[in-house]
Amino acid sequence: MSVKLNNGTTMPSVAFGFWEIPGDKCAQALKDAIDAGYRCLDFASIYGNEADIGVCLSEILASGKVKREDLYIVSKLWASDWHQVDAACAKSLKDLKLEYLDLYLVHSAVGVDKAAGLDAKKRKIRPKKPFHMLWKDMEALVASGKTKSIGVSNWSCLQVADALNYATIPPAVNQLEVHPTYGSEELAQWCLSEGLVVMGYCTLGAGKPDLTVKPVTAAAERLGVSPAQVLMKWSVQKGYVPVTKSLKPDRMKSNKTLDFELSAEEVKAMDACEGGLAMKVCNHAGEFGLPLYH
Repeated sequence: MSVKLNNGTTMPSVAFGFWEIPGDKCAQALKDAIDAGYRCLDFASIYGNEADIGVCLSEILASGKVKREDLYIVSKLWASDWHQVDAACAKSLKDLKLEYLDLYLVHSAVGVDKAAGLDAKKRKIRPKKPFHMLWKDMEALVASGKTKSIGVSNWSCLQVADALNYATIPPAVNQLEVHPTYGSEELAQWCLSEGLVVMGYCTLGAGKPDLTVKPVTAAAERLGVSPAQVLMKWSVQKGYVPVTKSLKPDRMKSNKTLDFELSAEEVKAMDACEGGLAMKVCNHAGEFGLPLYH
């Protein structure tokens, strides 16, 4: 199955991510993910493993197991690279041993001027580059053929609304943290209404109680599937593209096996598990020293 982007291209409806997968584990994870049927692969420069992935990816492509056009490859521009968008994308391509990406995302809602260090209050200094100028650099990547589509990650409603106003090529995707205890419901559904695809990361609520909350376990018991499958299906039925991750081949396969349907009541019960910021896995507010979610 696939979903259509606002530029007419399509992407698979489920993705496999490489966040926090150590470099020495990436080759086996990539092989197993492709064997399990994943075709959307979610990478990022800040994950620190793109070079390790690239070695294995080039071998897999050379073997003919899959063709490059069969894969949908995502990477991301980190906060400290806003001043060098083209060079950052080129580095990801070099590390991954690819000629183009299918999707390149601005990874964060906030940029960082790493060379400037910290300000008097010990806060990271932001680059003197407004969003609309950053976006022009992202659009140039499409023009140069480095990526087919561009999008954002962790951007707010106001940032996306602003981008839709100034962009020549509108963002095709907003990748957000999405799981029942931190649903990002209003933002995610608004993005869908504006034609953006929502990719959901932390789908299984790592470190949070999503796998054990009653609505999830009850649905899993009724359907004879795992709680992880229920969380993946919840995301798909909400209209999102969930990103999953595992180093175990059996779980990779089961997390992608979603040939069942949650009832409207079950989806609603999972929606009601929303626990606010206390249930957020990724603390970007702490990372950048800004109250990003208020």
